[in-house]
Amino acid sequence: MHVSIRRRGLVILALGLAVWLAGASGAVAQKLPDYKASAGMLKIGKDPERPDAEIFHVAYTLKGADPAKRPVTFVFNGGPGAASIYLHIAAIGPKTIVTAGDGSFPASPARLEDNPDSWIPFTDLVFIDPVGTGYSRMLPGPDGKPGDPKTYYGVDSDLNAIAGFIRLWLTVNKRWGSPKAIAGESYGGLRVVALSRILTEQYGINLNRAVLMSPEWKVPSLAEPFPSYDLLHAATLLPTQAAIAAHYGMSTIKNDAAGYKAAEDYALTGYLNGLATLGRMNAQEQSAFYAKVGGLIGLDPALVAVNRGRIGEALFSTNLLAAQGKVLDFYDGAQASDNPTPEKRDELGVLTRTINIFAGVLLSPFMDYVQKDLGYATERPYTTLNLEANALWDRKSRLVGPEDLAIALTQNTDLKALVLHGYHDMGANYFLSRYLLEQTVRSPSARSRLSFRTYPGGHMFYLRKNSRAESAADVHRFFETPP
Repeated sequence: MHVSIRRRGLVILALGLAVWLAGASGAVAQKLPDYKASAGMLKIGKDPERPDAEIFHVAYTLKGADPAKRPVTFVFNGGPGAASIYLHIAAIGPKTIVTAGDGSFPASPARLEDNPDSWIPFTDLVFIDPVGTGYSRMLPGPDGKPGDPKTYYGVDSDLNAIAGFIRLWLTVNKRWGSPKAIAGESYGGLRVVALSRILTEQYGINLNRAVLMSPEWKVPSLAEPFPSYDLLHAATLLPTQAAIAAHYGMSTIKNDAAGYKAAEDYALTGYLNGLATLGRMNAQEQSAFYAKVGGLIGLDPALVAVNRGRIGEALFSTNLLAAQGKVLDFYDGAQASDNPTPEKRDELGVLTRTINIFAGVLLSPFMDYVQKDLGYATERPYTTLNLEANALWDRKSRLVGPEDLAIALTQNTDLKALVLHGYHDMGANYFLSRYLLEQTVRSPSARSRLSFRTYPGGHMFYLRKNSRAESAADVHRFFETPP
């Protein structure tokens, strides 16, 4: 089933007043191009001639564009187990939810408006929902019953499913001659690093661009628990904690790029050296070290001392604003809420609002949009986050490490990669990405095609309108600048 509609571009009046189109409204900063939107399914399988699953996707293509010059970007979220709804209607699609623009969530029911920061002006977009998410499901087998989706709940099977979908979409839509790109958020960033390699090596698809948004990383030394001898986890987390403390005016650094840079420099010098040599310091030296760290991240030096200078995410989140009865959001430390269990000072008092609330915020306007605007109707429930898939996920794989992106950049000299992060994200901290990729992407040519950008905000930094606009402009330049 494949349903298409045509979309007219937006017209901006002289004073920036918005017009109403197709039930969506909102003031926009720029004119969106004339595009076509389509929603549908493509059947996939390990054996393409015997498909066993179907992938739901929404595609936006520029009307009248030359396919040989017009890029197409395949977009997915992470989880694993998350649908693409987050990037679709909160970040880069032509429609987006109406928000205050300060990183907070809108009240429910949320509504959609035209997205002035959509990527559609410079690339076609195909939003992919992996098997078990969105409307994507297993097909009935010979017995008439749907197959077991667990066959797709794993690193390698998931990667091959997405790669197979990309190959099929290019074939069905006659787009093999177009410049090709992929973009993924969180665990989707892991998908990007692996796909940038296997699409070339196994599917004959040489990518031109790869965008990693708040990427998660598979690094054995970062596994829980937070060990007393760990260095990498603590050192890469410190700049994020300092940025969050600075946001609340509780750090010795200023809340600006220069302040963040000072925290980064200290993390790899004085802090790293201090952690490594704590056992050789005298009491006075240790006290000075704990005071320095406590001032940087806004915590009592006594608490820092008890934890030997290593403050984990939960400990930081529950203690920074404890005097106010607040707990920080794990995925955006610049957002705080009342802590229902303030007596628990070493674990999160609530599950993160980003996971619990945001999916519901997005689902209501998305369902109306898909059914009324895109004309795609089904009684199948749309799964925003499949927690069962996440729990059953087989994470064993030789892929999805930073080395995969390093190899892809070295092999494919047409490929460029851009890594985007929010300063306040504790779930996927920005400094870890810089550290890992600076260590693994070694050749001068590959390094010249790898870029980093960081913005105010958390895991979903695009919930801040200024950060969304700035990141869209950065991605636009990234697409238009040759390797």
